[in-house]
Amino acid sequence: MSDYRVIVVPYDFSDHARVALDEAAALARKMGGDVHLVHILLSPIYTYSFAYAPEAAAVVPPIDMTEVRESALKSLQELAAEIDVPGKVEAHVLEGASISETLREFVVNQKGDLIVMGTHGRTGLAHAFLGSVAERTLRTAPCPVLTVRAGD
Repeated sequence: MSDYRVIVVPYDFSDHARVALDEAAALARKMGGDVHLVHILLSPIYTYSFAYAPEAAAVVPPIDMTEVRESALKSLQELAAEIDVPGKVEAHVLEGASISETLREFVVNQKGDLIVMGTHGRTGLAHAFLGSVAERTLRTAPCPVLTVRAGD
């Protein structure tokens, strides 16, 4: 088994993410590694429907992501304080246009050895319409990815 010293856990506050975090913590205890909790905020995308359908145009007020970012970071830091591993547990809130791409860049910068992530296990139309962050991460990750699913 490889040494997984830098374990990255994308965290979206779901039950699936919690199960992944528990698995990552267990691995970090065995390997003496660090855990990086990462929450990714998608950058707001504004569409300009007035260019295509002026009668349907709506004015969208600008969104200040500061409060959202601070709240997510506080919640992650509280969660990180509960995790008992020999190494460190750090909380990170990132912004990006794509979760899988932002996660990949983070892992490269941190020299991550393993990504442990929850998956909702969607299939069929739900998977086709919603896509799969786990699947995209598996395809683009620079390191091994362990996906876990919460019991149903």
